[in-house]
Order: sequence, then structure tokens, then C-alpha cells
Amino acid sequence: MNIKKPLILLPAALTLLLGACGQSPRSSSQVIATDPGAVSLTRTTTGNIFTASHLTAQSVAAASTLTVGQTKQLNVNVNGQPATPGQLKWTTTNGAVVTVTQSGLVTAVGAGSATVRATIVASPTAYIDFPFTVQPGNSAPTNTGTGSTTFAQRVLALTNTARAQARTCGTVAYPAAPALTYNAQLEQAAQAHAADMATRNYFSHTSQDGRTFDQRISATGYSWSTLAENIAAGQTTPEDVVAGWLNSPGHCQNIMNASLKELGVGYALNTGSTYQTYWVQDFGSH
Repeated sequence: MNIKKPLILLPAALTLLLGACGQSPRSSSQVIATDPGAVSLTRTTTGNIFTASHLTAQSVAAASTLTVGQTKQLNVNVNGQPATPGQLKWTTTNGAVVTVTQSGLVTAVGAGSATVRATIVASPTAYIDFPFTVQPGNSAPTNTGTGSTTFAQRVLALTNTARAQARTCGTVAYPAAPALTYNAQLEQAAQAHAADMATRNYFSHTSQDGRTFDQRISATGYSWSTLAENIAAGQTTPEDVVAGWLNSPGHCQNIMNASLKELGVGYALNTGSTYQTYWVQDFGSH
């Protein structure tokens, strides 16, 4: 265990299918994890560029249609120049349909409709909306990791079953812990990261744009005092992935940590990627 006050890290040895786990009380995070170094594979539709003249109240871009698993990079120019990091705030009206990073990368995660908005931080009345319609993917399973799907609910149920029993994680004994409740903001962060790993073909707690798990969760608006994250890749069922986490001391410790109260689950499939299936558990407490 690597401890830094007030930052707590719970690293786990990386196997082929499991990623090291990270935990953090309110602080920036350094997660110890090993990236297998897979070649990047991105399925991205052509991005659109909008000038600052379009960033006025109630501006609406042309509607876009994606299928589950697809991504679309949105690029906005401000004063004739590409927006700089932090100049825009990106939000989505429905994280169960599309997620969006603060760099404007939209990921389709579930069938339905949603709107992504880019707002100039210095002028909140200047924004542009991007309507999206997401259709079910032909090759993706119906379980895409949203809170209402079978996969996410099954992972939640299996995790709470594990917490209901005292167990030893590595050399650390844990008493039974209260059941976790499901949280939509944690789900949004988890699903976005699972989809990003699947689409970009990498395996790490750190996104390829450099964001750490606590930064991804904070971007959803989740107010937290303690966070943790488990990732895994290659397992085909919730039973397999939860069993793998429980057999890994660091991941097991996150699952059994009674100070963590809420959970969000992400799942994504890309048959053209190295591991094909990608799983994320984001834990938190206020």
C-alpha cells in the first residue's frame, strides 16, 4: 500500500485482465497502474468546427446520429482560434445516452436522445447545443453499463453480496460492509472511461488526455470526500469480473472499504480492440 496524506492509494498488481486500483480522499490523484501499451484504435466520425459567432444563446448545431460505441470529436473555434483547455465547459443532458469529455469528445453509450452543450466559461450566456440521437449498435450487447441495464445492476448486486461477508483481501481482514447505493454521476464517469478505453484501445486509470479518475468523477459534478476506482478488461460476464476483482488484494480492498458508500459501473465492448470488453467501478462517498 502506498500512502500519502491526505491521499490514500491502494495499488494492485496488474494481471492481463485487471488494472491496478486507486483510492483518493479529497486531493489530486496519482494512480499506480501499468498500461499494456496497446496500439491506439479510435472509431471517430469527422468533427465539426464552429466559430465564435455561433456561440450565442440558444444556438443549435445540426443534429448528429451515432450508434452505441461510436465517438465524435466536437471542435469549437473561439475568436477564430481553436478553444484552449478550460475555455469551454462541456455538458450533456443525459449521461446514459452520450457522455462528453472536457475536450469535446462525445461517446455514445446508450440508445436515445441527448444534447451536448459547449459553453464559454467566461461568458455563460454564449453556448452552442449539439443534439444527438443514438441508435443501438449491431455488434454491441444490450448491456452497455448504464444504471438500468442488467450488467451494471448485476455488478452492483455481486459487489454488495461480497460486502455482506467478512473477508480477507491479501493479508488485510475486512468486516462485512454496508451495501453500496447506485449513483448516476459515478456511473457517468465510469461509463465514459470504459467507452474511452474500448474505443481508443488502451487500459489504464489515466485517460489518454491525462485525466485521472478523480478528475473524471469531479467533472460530473459529484461532490466527494473519498473515491476509488477498479478497472478490468477481457471478462465476458459480471460474475467473472467481480470474481477477478475479489481475487486481487487491492481491488478487493476497494470493494470491502466501508467508507465508500456509492457505486457507478461502466461497461463497453469493442470487438476490434485488444481486450474487447472493458469494465469500470467508480466508488465514492460525500
